[in-house]
Amino acid sequence: MSKHKLIYQIYPSAVGDLNDIATLIPRIADKIGPDYIWLNPFFLSGWKDGGYDIIDYCKIDPRFGKMKDFRHLISVAKKYNIGILLDLVINHTSNEHEWFKLSEQHHPKYKDYYIWLDRPLNWKSFFGGPAFDYSAARDEYYLHLYDQCQPDLNFNNPAVVREFKAIIDFWIKEGVAGFRVDSANVLAESNLRKGHIPGLPGFFMYYQKPRTIKVLERLFAGKKLFTLAEPVGGEFFSKRKFHELTNRAFNASFNVGTLDIADSFFSTRDKVLPINYRRWFKKLSRWAPEPKFSMAFESHDAPRAPSRFNTNPKILAMLQFLLPSYNPCIYQGQELGTLNADLSNNIQDYPGVQSRQVYRRLRRQGKTKEQAIAIVKLTSRDNARQPIDWGEYVLQSAREESVLNFYSRLIQLWRSDPVIKDGALKVRKITKTGQFDFERTLKDKTYRVHLDFTGKTRSTLTDENGETVITV
Repeated sequence: MSKHKLIYQIYPSAVGDLNDIATLIPRIADKIGPDYIWLNPFFLSGWKDGGYDIIDYCKIDPRFGKMKDFRHLISVAKKYNIGILLDLVINHTSNEHEWFKLSEQHHPKYKDYYIWLDRPLNWKSFFGGPAFDYSAARDEYYLHLYDQCQPDLNFNNPAVVREFKAIIDFWIKEGVAGFRVDSANVLAESNLRKGHIPGLPGFFMYYQKPRTIKVLERLFAGKKLFTLAEPVGGEFFSKRKFHELTNRAFNASFNVGTLDIADSFFSTRDKVLPINYRRWFKKLSRWAPEPKFSMAFESHDAPRAPSRFNTNPKILAMLQFLLPSYNPCIYQGQELGTLNADLSNNIQDYPGVQSRQVYRRLRRQGKTKEQAIAIVKLTSRDNARQPIDWGEYVLQSAREESVLNFYSRLIQLWRSDPVIKDGALKVRKITKTGQFDFERTLKDKTYRVHLDFTGKTRSTLTDENGETVITV
């Protein structure tokens, strides 16, 4: 079995229902040929955070169809040798989940399913504001590392682990090939009474503790699945913690946090900084050779990369697939060169809870409505969650020099050429203005890559004979 796996991410609400997704699979298979398609949550949800506030993990939200539709999607994917990965959101549930409602009422079975304290700690949530919220029904405070509608589960309770083992088994029986685990490294903390760390989000107190790794090992032990981690805190992810997480619990680690080094602190989404190419390229060079690192430049949580980096999408494709790239992930529409959406000037039109929170924070900082909305429009993850024109697949397929056909040719090269697949990486030059030169070498063959994000010089891949293989 090849260690190289290509993942294609689909955010269902930007496509339609499960049947709509099934109809896209043939064209995605033809041009991209992924090994896996990762579906963001389509489970029953309160839909306050784009499906990540789950009410029932084993029910499909009616907006996406029924179980028979999911089974049809699985059958279509199998025809093209594509495995389906589900988004496993296990750090928290919706506050509308039956477990939480019963926990609020001190139900004997569920009272310890969540993190409850008689007083709040001074942690901040990842989305901003306090990480503890008061429940009048229980007269205690519950932890939410994300939004207040997303109470954190208590993975020190073995019953919670058993619940998710059953959920995983349920979907395995339905034919899924694996899972992408949301917020994989912040599941458990051994001592809740510590952690008075003003100015830092509460997840730092949960950041990949030994208990988390043990929980993940228990969840997936003995199962033949492809598992993809999404660890939070990319700026602080050491090689030691990466290996600890992936070697013991995952096949690969998807971490768009490596992008935040390009325009540092971009994840706060309340400021726009110039791209620091030198810092970004050095970071990518450090992580790319890791066999379990999933190279990703776009996701449902980030604005579109060509807009963010103000560059040709073909050059981004070259960066992703010509660096060592064992488990690359393509986000829907990325292969079409999709740009940021033309988002509304009215913050009430933004579905993302994070966008609204950033807007309020900017207004409190003294920004005018116009200044605040301008920043949100550039940085909002709602840019990636808009419907795209899938008719572009037909139009771009007919144009030889289209972004789609460029991706297709590049992926074929990535799959077939030994130097691109397994060659060693040697960095030759990195400039602060956006030029990146590196080599890939395998035995007596050396390929040279020159990338110029400014477009002032042609970006090229040349082989050992000096012949141009790709140029943009």
